[in-house]
Amino acid sequence: MSFEIPTEPAPTEDSLESALPLIEEPKEESELAPFLISQTILKLTVPIAAHQDVPEEAPFEATSVPVASTQVLEAMQRLVNMIKDLRSPKSGESPDVPQTPEALAPYLVEEAYDVLEAIQKNYFEPPQSDSIGLVEGGDRWQSYFLISDLAPWLLWCIARSSHEVMRLLEGIPAKAFKLGQGWRTGIIRLVATLDTKIPGLSASLDLATFQVNQSLLPSDTMIQSDQYGAWQQPTWLAGLLPDLTQHITATTSSIGQFFAGAEVDALAPNHNWQSGLIQLQLGFEFIATDATVFADFAEASEAEEAPAPFHPNTTETAPLSTLSSDSSHLQIKFTHSGWLEKYSTVLLQQQLASTIQQLPTFRAAGEKNRNLSSQSLIPLIVKDACDLVDLLQTSPALSSHSLQQEVELTALTHQLLWSFSRGAYEVMQLMGGIRVNLLQPECPWETGTLRLLASLNSKTPEQDWQLDITTGQPPQPHIFPLARNVIVQSHQSHWCEQPDALEQLETKLMQVLEQAAPDLLLFLEGTDIEVLSENQQGEPGAIQLNVGFEFIPDLNYSASR
Repeated sequence: MSFEIPTEPAPTEDSLESALPLIEEPKEESELAPFLISQTILKLTVPIAAHQDVPEEAPFEATSVPVASTQVLEAMQRLVNMIKDLRSPKSGESPDVPQTPEALAPYLVEEAYDVLEAIQKNYFEPPQSDSIGLVEGGDRWQSYFLISDLAPWLLWCIARSSHEVMRLLEGIPAKAFKLGQGWRTGIIRLVATLDTKIPGLSASLDLATFQVNQSLLPSDTMIQSDQYGAWQQPTWLAGLLPDLTQHITATTSSIGQFFAGAEVDALAPNHNWQSGLIQLQLGFEFIATDATVFADFAEASEAEEAPAPFHPNTTETAPLSTLSSDSSHLQIKFTHSGWLEKYSTVLLQQQLASTIQQLPTFRAAGEKNRNLSSQSLIPLIVKDACDLVDLLQTSPALSSHSLQQEVELTALTHQLLWSFSRGAYEVMQLMGGIRVNLLQPECPWETGTLRLLASLNSKTPEQDWQLDITTGQPPQPHIFPLARNVIVQSHQSHWCEQPDALEQLETKLMQVLEQAAPDLLLFLEGTDIEVLSENQQGEPGAIQLNVGFEFIPDLNYSASR
């Protein structure tokens, strides 16, 4: 199973309908619940906006909330860097000296005063007037909607919380331990389940496959994986899911109502209106790949017979393709020290901006307690800054952004894909492809698939290649290159529900990157690298991220041209 963004091939004549699911022939009894639920219309009885308070600290969300000013972030960055230096083994301090805020405070007075001054003089910046609203969770589900449209949005909310969580949705190698059974080797997957408690429509559906949920790991299972930060050492599952749910909700607060349970009115085909409840649940599935058989673990042979992942609004599911054998082991080494330093600065400021308002001292110093003496606030600022350093080093969401100087090409493309898609649901939709009506100058209206193409281009003296970060393959030649004044319209995206010029989509995309993923702007500028392959020395070159749009017309139209 893969959570990768689906990409649409050119549709066939039989796959043009994309709004409401068509009524098909009756399904077998075992398939009836998922089939019927996918066609069910829902309406929340309690709107999201009325159900919740949007937390100020939610990163990348609620863009109307004022943010910490540049002066505050820069002063805080200096304080954080100083704390890191003092805690470093290279600082020269004796290892016996405790690294507590109280012990470090005498060395941080100047930096802490700079932070306090910035907070008290220039704490907030107003929100950008052209902010487009990155999540829009409160507006998206205010009217009637299909469960099949809700499912990918819920998965996106979960995946955007961190790169590690997105990989958990896909499945990562791990070991699982149960008392009396020992350790098993296999793949562990985070399963997002939607429980529908509606008369005649009660089921527990895996949102990735849209099939009835299979058995999940019990809480008394121990997990270990080298590919998930919190599981480097064996860890009991008990307690992991509440923390993970809290982390996801802190990133996208509008998903909280679905975790808590949302009351709905539901209308399914051939049914009357019913009232009920839908609730989002998380669990873990483990598919054993070793030879030993234990009854409580699913076996790989069973997984191979599982249905393909469900992706609504696409004509066919296309999982992330595997790179060629020549490219799969390529290593990218970033060699421009200035670019790396700038990337680290942008990254740290982005992390600080998303976390600084969680710290009680900063809210107190900036708002209610401006009259408190500096002498009383300085130790509190140092303590909060030390807590922030700990958070930056341990939080999966924040560490997901980190960039190693040397990284495998496949890992880099996957991280760039997550960075792109996390900013707005509409970006994720565009990367997978949306059904559009399109009008070009001197052409009739056309129907087809519009897709955002983000490609990584590398040039060395010996090679010049491009890689579509969504498919993991070289981009296909553009069938119809698109001018910026092309008009597009789609019922699948909030960004172009009404006819609009393609350049407006580009503008909205750049706004998302500036607000939610400024690190990607540095990749758009490009930088120097070395390309390292197996048994070969590094080859100097450059790498750059390029973005554009491609249009795949329907087959019935292209055949007539």
